[in-house]
Amino acid sequence: MIPPLQAVRKILWGNVILNDGRKVPVIKRSYPYDKTPCITIDDSGGSKFIDRFIVNEKYPLSNNHPQFNQEEPFLKYPQQVLREYYETTLNINVWCDTESEREELNNKIIQLFYEAQSDHYKFCTNYNDGECASQDTHCFARHFLNNRSVKKQCPNPLIYNYENVFKKYNLIRASFHLNQPFSLDDTNTKNEVLRSVLKLDTGYYIDHIIGGYINNKVISKV
Repeated sequence: MIPPLQAVRKILWGNVILNDGRKVPVIKRSYPYDKTPCITIDDSGGSKFIDRFIVNEKYPLSNNHPQFNQEEPFLKYPQQVLREYYETTLNINVWCDTESEREELNNKIIQLFYEAQSDHYKFCTNYNDGECASQDTHCFARHFLNNRSVKKQCPNPLIYNYENVFKKYNLIRASFHLNQPFSLDDTNTKNEVLRSVLKLDTGYYIDHIIGGYINNKVISKV
């Protein structure tokens, strides 16, 4: 599964709730057995390779690295990385039965993507049902008041290890663009199914860690 598809599933999964309380599932398409309303994501257009270059990024060391520290296995160190940049377009399909459902679902999906781009606390990868996995306690954005929390953002990203979906899934935020929905209804079935399509254009990168020695320690040669 490519990173943009993972990110979109993270944004939508469990968050699309109709005004009557129904949660709209994000599922794999299995027509005609799926029940409406539902949301599917299509990445059949594939990804376009754009560029490849070498960068230095911080990653944890593998356990067979000569400088691996068992006491701090998740500590990140600067390492040489081969980075490949891609662009892709995803189709977010909204399947429903009425025009009112269509309008409501389209608006809720657009709102969720706006919230993700504005660093809403619920799109932190450490957030889970009101709790902060990084701090093993409640999410401070919901219980602390400052100039960030009033915007539904993490009140202190450095202390609380805030990580948004763009960072987690290596998306290029500046390239992230959700187009306005268009209709592509299925009128060839006994019970007509309404379908809206929201196209998401985005760039992303995939890192291949080259590794190397960390230059802040003296390494003995064998």
